[in-house]
Order: sequence, then C-alpha cells, then structure tokens
Amino acid sequence: MGVFLLLVWPAAARTAPARPQSVPPEMVKDPADFDNCARVALRQSPFFTKSALEIEVRRLDEKDSKSDFFPGLKCTTRYYLVQPNDPNVNDPLNYSVAVTTGDYNPIFAYLSLKVTRAITQIATLGHMKAMAAGLERLGKAFLELNALENLIKLKGQAVDLARESVRYARERQKLGELTPMEVQIANQEAEVAAAELEAMKASQGSLRRAIRDFMGLKPDQSLRLEVSSARRQVLGDFQPKKAGLQQAEERSFDVRIKRMTKELQTYNVSLAKMKFLPSLNLSLQSPDPLTLTSARGTFFSVGLSFPIFDGFKRLRNIDRQKTVLEQYASEEEVKTSELSQKWGEAEEKLNNAAAALRVAQAQADLAKLKETQGETLYRSAEKDFSILVAGRQARVKAQTEAVKKGLDYDLAVLELRHLSGDLVYHYAHENQFKK
Repeated sequence: MGVFLLLVWPAAARTAPARPQSVPPEMVKDPADFDNCARVALRQSPFFTKSALEIEVRRLDEKDSKSDFFPGLKCTTRYYLVQPNDPNVNDPLNYSVAVTTGDYNPIFAYLSLKVTRAITQIATLGHMKAMAAGLERLGKAFLELNALENLIKLKGQAVDLARESVRYARERQKLGELTPMEVQIANQEAEVAAAELEAMKASQGSLRRAIRDFMGLKPDQSLRLEVSSARRQVLGDFQPKKAGLQQAEERSFDVRIKRMTKELQTYNVSLAKMKFLPSLNLSLQSPDPLTLTSARGTFFSVGLSFPIFDGFKRLRNIDRQKTVLEQYASEEEVKTSELSQKWGEAEEKLNNAAAALRVAQAQADLAKLKETQGETLYRSAEKDFSILVAGRQARVKAQTEAVKKGLDYDLAVLELRHLSGDLVYHYAHENQFKK
C-alpha cells in the first residue's frame, strides 16, 4: 500500500545485540497501547542503547577530570648493584627514592572539568534526540495501524460487493444481457480487491513486527496491540494552532547541541590560553648515590615548569580555537534556520492535509447520501441491482479516501508535535539523566 508511510527502523536498532531486559514481561500490557509501548521502549529498546551508553562514558570522563584537581603522584626507585664509592663519604647509599607530581595546574583542571561536563550534556541531548526520533516513528506506526484497521474493514466490504457484482453478472449472462468478457472483468475486479485486502493485512503484520523489534522484546514474549486509542494517545492534547516556532527552537535538540558545542568551544579557547601559564611540580626524594654526597634523609622541593619557545604553536592554537568557535556559531545559525524551514513546511503540510480531509469527508457524506438514494430507487423497483451495488461501492471508495486523508492529517499533526518537542517531553526529560 503505497499510501502508507511504512515504518522502517534503523538497521542498527534491528541488528543490535539484545540487552538484558530491564522491564519485567508483566509490565507489557495485554493488549499494549501506544502509551505502554512507548514507556517500555524508552527503558529497554536497543534503538536507544548507544546513546544511553554514551552518557555513561562521558560521566567517566567527568570523574577523570575531577581527579585532575589532585596532583598525580609518581614514585621512582633505583638500586645500584655496584655501590658508588667515595673516600669522603663514610656510608655511601646504593639506592634512591623519589616521589614526584609532574606538572600540576589547578586552573587547567577546573576548565577541563567544565569541558567534560559540557560534553556530558551534549551526550544527554543526543540521547533525548534519539528518543524523540524513536517516539515519532512509534507514533507513526500506531497511527498507520489504526488507519489500517479501518481500511481493512472497508476493503472487506469492497470485496463482498465485488463478489456480489460477480454473482449478479453471471445471472445477467445467463439471461443474455452480458457477454463473457464483462463477467470476466467483474471476476477480475473481485480478485484485485481480495489481493489488495491481503496486502493490507501483510502491511499490518509488518508494522506489528517492527514495533516488537523496536521495543526490544524477547522472542518468546507475546505482544498484542490495542490501536483503537492510538490517535488520542499519539496526538494527546497537542493543539497545532497554539504551538509556535519559538517553543520549537527552545526545545530543538539539534539547535541546543550546537549551542552547547559553541559553549564547549569557549572553554577550549580558554584552555589554549592556559598553556602560557607555568605548571607547578612537587617532589619528595632521597639523595642520589651518584651525587656522592654525605647528605641523608628525604627532601621536599617545589618548582615551576613552563615552555620557553615552541615555534609559536600555542599562539596559533589560540587562533585555531577561536576560528572553530566562529564555525560553531555559524552552525548554530544554520540549524536554527533549518528548523524554521522545517516548521514552515510542516505547517503548510498540515494546512493542506486539513483541507484535503474536509473535502474527503464531504465526499464521503455525499456518497452516503447517494447510497441511500440508490437503495430507495432499488426497493421501489425503479432501478436494478447494479445501481445499488454501484452506490455502495462509491460510498466505500469515498470512505476509504477519507480514512487515508485522515491519516495524512494525523501524521502532519504528529510531525508538528515532534518538532515542538511536546511528544518526547511527555515521556522523558534530560534532568532524569543527571546524577
């Protein structure tokens, strides 16, 4: 059925290894509606595994940055197999021990922590973006399944009417009113209708399997879907006329990620400047036997280290980081412009779908009236059976078109709800990933 936007999950989600199921099977309702499927999928779907683990990796980076606030310690020991000999030293040593910190810069550590925290926030927004895309696809699947159920019922009526037409054509052939070719055409039309019905049922099965894979269910776990309330749950109380571009910009993960990336780059500029500052180093060590000194004990020292000349690499690095900052600022503007364009296109699509739906519903109402008129004429013996069947077929066709246009409208509303962020924030928020 070309009119349907069949759900195609990313290959990574289909081929990802199964994760341990964090939601017990009994939490999947029987039958499961959209709300239940969405909540289960957000907790265990392999579609979100990579982005969720990315947050954990970045949190480990944060812990590494926090440890940089304390100077690292390095212990170096050395034992001399041949004891150094100096007649002026009474008890020469044959070993040395040194504990050093290496270069230590607490300001650099503070900025590094800022960087890693910003990267963690970007990873969190990336995870929210993945969940938003997944929920939109899941919503499309439920809306399509809901429409398919109605279309299958209408197509079943069309098949029955086509078979009635075949029987009527055969009777008229016996009376010599129709040729064998006309009967064959009627029979072929019935077969086409039956084949279309089977194609709809196959599409229905494909969508159900796609939802099952997306939810990350085990092979032996049954899943029955309740799609009668799909439209109410998928679209919720979202009102397209009250949604605005400003809200979409505030919630857009693409724009916010670019904004966070720009903020991250400001820290990188500061880090590049910090490389001009000297680094502190500490040391606690025993005398080196090779110095052949009579001094004994352990000695503590404090020093500063800083590069003198590096071919102006540090200066060029500051310019490089500032240039990258300008690039990120430009990318943020591009993402904002793209969102504005998408929002305008989505609103136009919604308006067109609403107009087409009104026309289709009016045509369906008209076809219903003509069907009633045909039944009245048939019962009054003013018209033959073909008029009755034709009226019913026209009504089924008009109602089928109305269901398709209704699906187009619902998908357009869903797209606006997705762009506004209303759908994903109904089920998740980035604050829940903070520790």
